[in-house]
Amino acid sequence: MRNLKLQYCKEQTTGVKNAKQLLLQPDHERSGQEITFIVTDSTIYATDNEAGDGEAPKLVAELPDIVGAEYLQLENAICVATGAGEVLILKPDTLAQSEGTYCDVGIECMAWSPNQEVVAFITKTKNVVVMTCTYDVLGEQPLDAALADDQQFVNVGWGKKETQFHGTAGKQAAKQSAEFQPPEDVQQLPQDVQIAWRGDGAYFAVSYVATQVGRTFSVYDCEGKLQYTAEKWNGLQTPIAWRPSGNWIAQPQILPSKSTVALFEKNGLRHREFVLPFDLHEESIVRLRWSNDSDILALHTVTEEAQTIYLYTIGNYHWYLKQVLVYKEQLDPLAFFHWDTRLGNEHMLHVLLESGKRYTHRFHYAIDCQPGTAIVCVIDGKRLLLTNFSAAVVPPPMCWRVVEMSSYINAVCSCDSHICIYTSDRVLHFYVPEMNQFLCHEQLQPEFEQIQLANLSCFFDSYLLATHSVGSQTRILLLNNGKTTSSQRIAGTINALAVSNGNFYIQTLNNGHIYEFALTADKQTKLMRSYLQLGQAVDQMIIHSSPFAPAGKLITLRSQQLLHIDGQRIDEDVTSICVVDDYLVYTQLNSLHFVRLLDKSTVSTRSIERGAKLVTSASDARLVLQLPRGNLEVICPRVLALGLIGRQLDRYQYEEAMRIVRKQRINLNIICDHNVEQFRANVDKFLRQIVDAQWICLFLSELQNEDYALGMYASNYDASQQHYPPDYNVKQKVQKICALLIAHMTQATDPALMARYRLPIITAYVKAGSLPHALQYIWRHKQTDAQLGEQLLKYLLYLVDVNELYNAALGTYHFGLVLFVAEQSQKDPKEFLPYLNELKALPLNYRKFKIDEHLKRFERALNHLAECGEEHYDLALDFIQKHNLYGQALVAYQAQHDFHRRICVAYADHLRANAQLEAASLMYERGGQLQQALLSARHTLDWQRVLRLAQCAGEPLAQVANSLVAPLQQHDRHLEAYELLKRFEEPTSEAPLEVLLHGHLYGRAIYEAGLLDLDGTADLLGKRVRPALIAYVGQLEASLRADRDLFVEYKQRLLDIRKRQATAADAGEEHELDIDEVDLLSDTSSISSSRHSGSSRGTGKTFRSSKNRRKHERKLLSLKPGNPFEDIALIDALHNQVTKLGQQQQQQLVRDTCKALLQLHTEDVQAAALQRQYEGILTELLASLDEIWLPELMGGTTQHLTGPNVDYLALQKEQRYALISPLKRFKPQLIIIDWKHGILH
Repeated sequence: MRNLKLQYCKEQTTGVKNAKQLLLQPDHERSGQEITFIVTDSTIYATDNEAGDGEAPKLVAELPDIVGAEYLQLENAICVATGAGEVLILKPDTLAQSEGTYCDVGIECMAWSPNQEVVAFITKTKNVVVMTCTYDVLGEQPLDAALADDQQFVNVGWGKKETQFHGTAGKQAAKQSAEFQPPEDVQQLPQDVQIAWRGDGAYFAVSYVATQVGRTFSVYDCEGKLQYTAEKWNGLQTPIAWRPSGNWIAQPQILPSKSTVALFEKNGLRHREFVLPFDLHEESIVRLRWSNDSDILALHTVTEEAQTIYLYTIGNYHWYLKQVLVYKEQLDPLAFFHWDTRLGNEHMLHVLLESGKRYTHRFHYAIDCQPGTAIVCVIDGKRLLLTNFSAAVVPPPMCWRVVEMSSYINAVCSCDSHICIYTSDRVLHFYVPEMNQFLCHEQLQPEFEQIQLANLSCFFDSYLLATHSVGSQTRILLLNNGKTTSSQRIAGTINALAVSNGNFYIQTLNNGHIYEFALTADKQTKLMRSYLQLGQAVDQMIIHSSPFAPAGKLITLRSQQLLHIDGQRIDEDVTSICVVDDYLVYTQLNSLHFVRLLDKSTVSTRSIERGAKLVTSASDARLVLQLPRGNLEVICPRVLALGLIGRQLDRYQYEEAMRIVRKQRINLNIICDHNVEQFRANVDKFLRQIVDAQWICLFLSELQNEDYALGMYASNYDASQQHYPPDYNVKQKVQKICALLIAHMTQATDPALMARYRLPIITAYVKAGSLPHALQYIWRHKQTDAQLGEQLLKYLLYLVDVNELYNAALGTYHFGLVLFVAEQSQKDPKEFLPYLNELKALPLNYRKFKIDEHLKRFERALNHLAECGEEHYDLALDFIQKHNLYGQALVAYQAQHDFHRRICVAYADHLRANAQLEAASLMYERGGQLQQALLSARHTLDWQRVLRLAQCAGEPLAQVANSLVAPLQQHDRHLEAYELLKRFEEPTSEAPLEVLLHGHLYGRAIYEAGLLDLDGTADLLGKRVRPALIAYVGQLEASLRADRDLFVEYKQRLLDIRKRQATAADAGEEHELDIDEVDLLSDTSSISSSRHSGSSRGTGKTFRSSKNRRKHERKLLSLKPGNPFEDIALIDALHNQVTKLGQQQQQQLVRDTCKALLQLHTEDVQAAALQRQYEGILTELLASLDEIWLPELMGGTTQHLTGPNVDYLALQKEQRYALISPLKRFKPQLIIIDWKHGILH
């Protein structure tokens, strides 16, 4: 589906006439110049492509009868062969000449292999000579040499002509003889010899005239050995070309009824052909050449009036004639053409005219699609093949419509209203596809007779843009009615042109600048600004404008397959691009990507067939792709489908949106989730447009309490742009939407609408979980139309299980409805009639209780049972206890005080059985059982509540208080025990002081001692408080000292282990692990043991129970020296030690102890010692944190754990550190409070 578009045609004057060959330097960017060597019959010239037209070419050599030349890249030299047999090596820089070899019988032609390792000569005695690049002979034999017997063709009779299908030729074609007829006189045939190498340099073919056969060809290998000869065919012509990819050898052939280019296989068998649009008797082919990438076949033909170059491409086994370049004999005949062999310039064609002019054509593949439609134009000679993909997907080479022209078509461009066709006779034809007729035909001015127009583009509806490069300048032509309205020259060669919003943009090759041009009021083009600068030339350029970006986005695809948007690189290895809506779609080798142009983010990626490329987009969010062999594939990407659905929903086109949603199998939730507020406001339009009730039912059945716009289809939606109505909650979406639809559908008064909405209303009730309402809705219809009611119930039975529906009917307490459902459900009357009769005999409330109990609706059953009266209290209490309905029962029986107390006591028993003593105490108190409430409160040590309950129960408070002191002390609640004793003991009692000393509350103890010994006679401070405090300080100092020593020991062990590991790593030793310990590591661990193979490690995984796992983890954290994970265990232990020594509670304890010592007035020295000891410990802890918790332990080297340059040593350490608790991999955060006393020194 691609056309061959002319990017630029650069005209230059070389000053060399009658050129026969063109030699290009592969490193054309060397020293900033592009030197080209032009070979004539007797001279070789060097020209600078960037030089002006006035500069004369440089003479490199002058040799008579040159038959071949080749530029040798490695030697920077030119190999020249002459008819006299000389093979000379020329140095273009120094003009020095040296002899390569010599053939005494003369040379007819020479051809080097593509890799320039082997050269083949045809001598004038018709011998094939193959030499190496150092001119050592590899082989020599005559052209007429026959194949050995074992190399001859063997015909086993398969595929006889009589059994084949002959198409339009009919059965008579099978009877026609196709026997080879030898020529009567081979001397009358052209005796020219041509050589064609295969792209890999392994084989070459020679076209020559054989004595008994006439024109034929033979295939030789790179050592000069004959491998194959062509099968015998009449009418073969001289030119020959081997496709670089190697599958076909092309050679013109004249058949009795047609002229063709025959395609042969390597073994000489004819494979296929394509028919030429001219007669080889009248227009002979003098040269065949393939482009270096095997995509384009160029044919050079000659007639009396003109010389022509035909460019053919193949797609889906059909040969398309894409370009025809005509050079008239009376103006300036064609001398030579040459395909560029340099990397990246495979589609560059160099044409030299006899006058010395040189045209450099650069082609690229592009899709010609009419804007606003899906009509794709494909050029095929004199035919323009149109395919409207919105109407039908027609596989090439077939098409939707054929536009026949009188001349060959070279270019096509289109605008919204028409298609412009540019033919080889320089005529512009304007065609309207909708009307299937031409508007007009315009002949270009005579000045365009011999030049090619590049970048032909429609500009507005009545103008055309084109470019033509001459030397170092390019003309931008604005054409109207075939005449030049405006012509503007700019420096450089224009490589690409794009039109958008009344402006057009061009890129020049010399500096990579992209310029913006506009059309002035006087119909002249004007340079507006330099839009952007790119570092490389682009092959495709698109300007896309949209409401969110009116200025447009510049999308460029460079020759190196680099994709950019406004100069920002998006991806590489891009093979094709296409803009659809607000998305840039591009392909890579086997993937398809979607980029949102708003933020340049990739929103979706999917796999495609290898090598597929984009053609165009069609209606209904379809994308057309063409596969490498030429066939088409149409896909409907989810991203584009959602975009189309969103636009239709914004326009309230609910029916069309529903059609696409169902066709593309998109979840129907998107219809309301796209814009919830809009859907709720326009639900009447939704119901009015959806005339099929089944579609509404389907929409309702798929509703979910989830926002699909932010979930499954988040690629097309921005979370920040999604807004909900104030009373809307996604968790209640189903209820809200169903209620909304039910409200609108039930308000319908039109009989047709009422009939349409019956099934959707039932579906909405079911989806909302309101089966009773659905049954009542059906029951109401049954009262007026029994048959309709039965039909509606049958539909409901499709949605809901029969047993569930029967239970729902029973839950309505409507026995008529229950019988109606039971009859339709094919239930056995023996199963439900006795039960229903039994229920009918019960009182109303008790009947409802039994029904709800049967349906396991226990809370509703309890409410009905509460209305049954006192005679059912015992049943109610059992029911409450059985189903744990205490909370519901307290509300239901709140007015029945006596029974309410019974419920409270039962509830309290239940709570106490479940160890909820505090709540049980409260319930016992409500139930009037104070002793049980007091007992439960005692167990919770809620001494304030115990005292209050004891007072209410008449218990002695002092005795109760004394009984609580010991339990409080056991739970380290010494201050509360002190308060109890202080309240109920005598003021002179020393029991409260003992409690404070026992709890190490020395600050409060000093205060209490002062109260008890106001006159100082008892000396409680010196006799009781000081000894206890001094003893405690000694214990505290010893504890701190022991914890500090343990910390230092662990730290030193850890540093020693790390030192040993570093030494072992430098020595290249592997750290061995026991196979039982390896299972503790992650499944992706890279730690290996030299004692176990990889397969044994893979099968050694076991699945332990949780108990064994914990046991194994304890073994892992063992501090026993020699443990393989000793460093891990030490880090865990050090974290615990630092946390214990540096926590705020420890700091406050030291501060309070020092403060108590200061209050004794005689222990300042001991207080200062304690403060210095703890200060030293804290300083040591803080200084050691960075030494223990290294960056690699805390995950500081994560960047080296993935990618091609992975650090396996760091990966091994990471696997070990993963065994540590995540919290302990980071150093503890010590919060230092103001704990020191400044008066201590």
